[in-house]
Order: sequence, then C-alpha cells, then structure tokens
Amino acid sequence: MKRSKIQRILYWTEYFGMKNYEFKLGHKVFKDAGCRVTNCLLTNDRSLLNSSDAVIFHINDFDDRDLPDPRHRLPHQRFVFYNYETMAGFEDYPMFNKTKNYFNWTMTYRRDSDIYEVRAYGALRRRTNARHPPINLPVRLSPDVLPPNPASMMMPSTNHNKSLDGQQFLAKKTKMVAWFVSHCRTDSLREKYFKWLGQHVQIDTYGACGNFTCVPLRSEKCDKLLDSYKFYVAAENAICPDYVTEKFYRAMASDIVPIVYGGADYSAYAPPFSYIDAADFKSPKALADYLKLLDENDGLYQKYFDWKKDYEVVSSPVSGWCELCEKLNDLQQKPKVYKDMTDWWFHKDIPCLYGYDYLDQFIN
Repeated sequence: MKRSKIQRILYWTEYFGMKNYEFKLGHKVFKDAGCRVTNCLLTNDRSLLNSSDAVIFHINDFDDRDLPDPRHRLPHQRFVFYNYETMAGFEDYPMFNKTKNYFNWTMTYRRDSDIYEVRAYGALRRRTNARHPPINLPVRLSPDVLPPNPASMMMPSTNHNKSLDGQQFLAKKTKMVAWFVSHCRTDSLREKYFKWLGQHVQIDTYGACGNFTCVPLRSEKCDKLLDSYKFYVAAENAICPDYVTEKFYRAMASDIVPIVYGGADYSAYAPPFSYIDAADFKSPKALADYLKLLDENDGLYQKYFDWKKDYEVVSSPVSGWCELCEKLNDLQQKPKVYKDMTDWWFHKDIPCLYGYDYLDQFIN
C-alpha cells in the first residue's frame, strides 16, 4: 500500500550554518530528480511541524536547546538523524545524551543507515551500454548489519596478481602523484603516511599543506591540472566505517588513478582495478614500488581505466532523497526508534581507527 497525500519533510536545523540544504526546498525537486515516488515536499517552515511527516536534524547544526516541543510530537512522525561527518572522538557530545529514544531513522553515508545518503560525496552508476554484468555499488547493508571494522580494512596485503585489460591515453601524463589538501593535521594521520610515501616517489601537494598552488582547489581548472598526473591521493581525514568522500569520486571522475587511504571497504563502492588501496601494501615504500611499476608499464597502468567503459561517476546523487520519499509513502514501514544514537554511531564493533594505531606497524 502506498500513500497518495503529500508527505511533508521539515528541515528543522540549518545545514552547515546555511538555510539551504544540498536538496532544495519544494515539491518539484523530487520530480526533477527523477524519483519514482514524487509526492513529497521539503520545507524549513517550523510552523508546519505538526503537519510534517519527517523532521530532519543535521547533526553538525544540532542544538539540544532548540528542539521541537515533545508534547506535540505526532505518533507517525519520523525524526531523522542526518549526518555527513565522522564525529570521531565526540562520543560524549551532549546531543547524544539528550536524544535517547528520540530518532526514528538514520540518513547518513553509512551503508547500514535507514536511508543511504551521499549527495555531497558522489557515487558510481552503471552505463546503459555496459558490456559486463552489473555490480550494484555501493553494496547496501540492512540496518541490522554493520559495516566492516576499519581496522580489518587497513590490514596489509600483497595480493596484486589480478588480470587486467583496457587502454587509455597517456600523452599528457608526465608527472606521478598529485594531492589537493587543506587540512594538514588529521585523525587519520594521512599527512604522516604520505610524507613517508613522498620519500620514495614524487608527490606534488597543492593547497595549504604543500608547495604547489591551484585555486580554488575544488574547481574545473584544478581538475584539468590532474590530466598531467598518473595518480591522485584520495586520503580521508578519519579512518571510519564506510567513510568515502568526494576526494575519491573527484579522482574517479578524472583520468587519474586514486590512491585511497581510509576505513571503508572500497570494493563495495567501485569495481576492481579502478583504485589503489594503501592498505594493500606492507609499507609506504612497497606502495611506491608498485606506483613505479605502473609508471614503467603503460599497458598495466592503462588497465586501471577499463572500468569506465561500464560505469560513470554521479557527482551529486539524489537516490537518498528519493529513498526517503519512498519510505514515507510505504505503509508497511514499522515503527522504529533508536534507544541511544551513541550505540549506533559509535558502535563498539566498528570503531574508527586512529592514525597512530595504523601507522605503528611501519615504525621500527
């Protein structure tokens, strides 16, 4: 059974201090996005709280002193925990202590969310003329299945005996590794790992943390600059479950091979031989040796672009908002409440891995 009336979705909080979210206000936005179900409407008018079917709380802007009056909460309303950030180290944040039995649904980048939402990051989409059998990416998880533990994803491996085929132009690629970065100190200690890597292979670092300049960093001009490089550092600032951000998709959308450094199972997000995972190597030097091998073997390097014949990058996917609208219309959705969001977001079986714990293995 499906609902026919308009399902109103209320933005209660701002979005990184702004009134506009990634998904704009109104009803037409769902039609423009090509959603299968379109009878939803987005608003930030708080006076419509008592006629809203879902209420969105962006956790970065959450203020526990500014909550809807609990005396007027409607039984069918879904209060939605909406988040793009890792929040590593914020287990005792007051918000988590004051929202027990508060949220009904989660809407985040984690694959075990009630609604999987990555509009700010990106996604891959299978081409209509793809040659090979489809791979659904990312591989979704049901709410009762946790993502892999980041520690298990960062264990060293040396299995690179994989079959390759494909071709790609190389004429402009005269440089090795590029990195666009503006945060120089991170929980993941990516700055330390890639400093070690830079001792064995040239890394041109653009932005506040390096000696090269291209402004603004997130611009078409800087994207074109990547054409002269073979590899791109797509290193996350935190090693957390399912945390795959726009750094990865920026590289995937360009003609460059991303070197990933993060706590996600990247094989659930992208086809084989579309990226190089730092965690697959026993040391930064071993990774550098592999990059040099690819640099010296054009055919081997070109194989890393064969996936583009079957997939393309979606820079601002809307599937999460379409999914939210569908769920609000689904009469089979059962009542649900998260007793304690701390237990879900900071689950003991999938903790974020701190950079020191990972890099210890490389220190003699």
